[in-house]
Amino acid sequence: MSKKTNKKVTKNTRSIPIAQLPNDFKIQHKTIFPLKSQEEVERLRKEKIVFSFRFLDTKHEAFNCGGTKEGWFLHLLDNLTEISKLTMNEFEQQRQHYDLHRHDFNKTAHHYNESVSEHILEQISPENMIQFRLSSSGGRVHGIRYHNIIYVVWLDPHHNMNPDSRFGPPKHYPAPLRPHEELQQQIEKLQKQLEEKEKENQMLFDMMVEMEEKKSS
Repeated sequence: MSKKTNKKVTKNTRSIPIAQLPNDFKIQHKTIFPLKSQEEVERLRKEKIVFSFRFLDTKHEAFNCGGTKEGWFLHLLDNLTEISKLTMNEFEQQRQHYDLHRHDFNKTAHHYNESVSEHILEQISPENMIQFRLSSSGGRVHGIRYHNIIYVVWLDPHHNMNPDSRFGPPKHYPAPLRPHEELQQQIEKLQKQLEEKEKENQMLFDMMVEMEEKKSS
């Protein structure tokens, strides 16, 4: 008769070492604003302007368009429509109307790094971080210029980027609600009213039951 021997199994408790990244390791981000040949640059300057909202931030406290009348958004679209009929050369020549110019972030209340990732800003030269006005009192648009494309970063109806004595101190308002947010608020309001009515009905029912019990006693 053979004798079985129990072998003690030892568990290997040594953990796998965590890999250490080299000190000079850098995450390789995709180049969003590649360099163009001079020929391509000249061609693009003759193309009509297009707007991109890839970097638009409407959640920033100073640029959420809160406290803005509905007509302002039509004013904005009217201006963007007219600008999209121009080349960048033509846009630059209308300085008196649109006042297109670069930002001096030493004089502004905010910087693009509050809304745009640093690796993106590193690809942009300072002269291409620009602003233009919609009208003398209609606010401004802040963005990034890349040949014939303007990437809108902030909409600024209250001149919060450059507050001064003419427009007063910065103005912060709650952000306007999207249609689905308005509907959600209405649903919550109706739900609350329904709960209150159910409580009233239960109270009346309990009173009726109590009266019936008194009658039968």
